[in-house]
Amino acid sequence: MNMHTFQAMSTEFRTIGLSAHSQRQAESWFSFIEKSLSRFRESSELSALNRSEGRPFLASALLYQATSVADRYFRETGGLFNPYVGRALVASGYSDSLESAKRTAHVANNAAAVPGTPEEPAELDRRMMGIRLHPDVSLDLGGIAKGWSAEQLAGMLQREGVRVGAIDAGGDLALWGTPEGGWEIAIGDPFAEERELAHLRLKRSAGIATSSVMKRRWGAAGSERHHLIDPRTMKPADTDLAQVTVLAPTLTEAEVYAKCLLLLGAEVGMAWLEARKPAFGYVAVGRDGQVFRGGALADYEDADERTGRGGTVNHAAAI
Repeated sequence: MNMHTFQAMSTEFRTIGLSAHSQRQAESWFSFIEKSLSRFRESSELSALNRSEGRPFLASALLYQATSVADRYFRETGGLFNPYVGRALVASGYSDSLESAKRTAHVANNAAAVPGTPEEPAELDRRMMGIRLHPDVSLDLGGIAKGWSAEQLAGMLQREGVRVGAIDAGGDLALWGTPEGGWEIAIGDPFAEERELAHLRLKRSAGIATSSVMKRRWGAAGSERHHLIDPRTMKPADTDLAQVTVLAPTLTEAEVYAKCLLLLGAEVGMAWLEARKPAFGYVAVGRDGQVFRGGALADYEDADERTGRGGTVNHAAAI
């Protein structure tokens, strides 16, 4: 199957099984997403919303829909998945790109001064597509925008007749249809990029997201920070898990719940996920290197996955 690689949203994207026309469509779509939803672009619509200082903001259909989805998962997870932590990210040094955070890693960590998330961080007016952010919050769509937009593109391509394909958005995978031999997925080792931690062969469409505290890091030894903010403390998460990969029916769900499991840690998080989302599977890695496999992982895997027969190969890399 055809593979196509391009850069967008500070990430390497890959598509599999798309025609040249659909490949161009993918590049155009993610460029549009970045221009509209990036926190790092002063000219983006998201940045304009964050400058609204509590005033009503009339949003485009794209921004309104993306914000509505993020807000829905904020409420569904009791605030554990939290898109309203933009100020905490800035206070931790992640005010621009990751490269900028690394260059300015000497800046003091002011995250302790960031207030917690208000009970109602945003008011959404569906009829007018209006958004009113609480003055104390800043919206960061981050990973959910990447995963959600990949899922949206996958849906558009399917409606256009693409029956089997894959979009890899920097490790967030949207897979639809099943190639002969199934989908082969390699999950990287968070402690050694050149090694595979696990290998799966999937027999069905799925969304796969990997969240890690090992990739996007900056700061000196002893004061290192990363990009996953725990909304309970408004500081980079202190968790006993280094990496979590979640398999779910949709990519957006996988993205949201991979982060939640990572934040909660091994003992609490795995039981929490299995109770709330019994149809999801996961592969988690502890900071001590211990690997946990659980949930409904077997429901996604091909019974012949250990026979060596396979089709298209893709990789779930940590984000």
